[in-house]
Amino acid sequence: MSTEIAEDTRAEPVFPYHRWHPIEYEAVFRLRELEYTVTRTDGSISGVNLIAMKGGHFRFVCISRRKTRAGTIAEVAATYFEELDELRQHISPVVSVDLWIWCRQDRWRYFAVFPGGIQEIGGDDACRL
Repeated sequence: MSTEIAEDTRAEPVFPYHRWHPIEYEAVFRLRELEYTVTRTDGSISGVNLIAMKGGHFRFVCISRRKTRAGTIAEVAATYFEELDELRQHISPVVSVDLWIWCRQDRWRYFAVFPGGIQEIGGDDACRL
């Protein structure tokens, strides 16, 4: 009997979902407090973790957790350049895109993503979601 394992590298993973992190639960809770219906993505929408819906509007949310502070808006834009570029592809009249960053020092910081840049829309100390 052989213990050798053959792996098909072209096969899709059986369970493509990653395990929930506590900050994802917290993000869902915060969106539901704002009366959004929230769905978690399976990773097929590049960079998007959550899709929030209210009325005819959709809000795609990318969640990032860090061990250190995110820094200034310019530093966030530079650090997340590739992610923001992917997220911008989803912006439309009915879809807005957010980047939510969590770290121990700052807790939550929220950024609205626009075709030409990002804008901080709040944090734990002054949430304007």
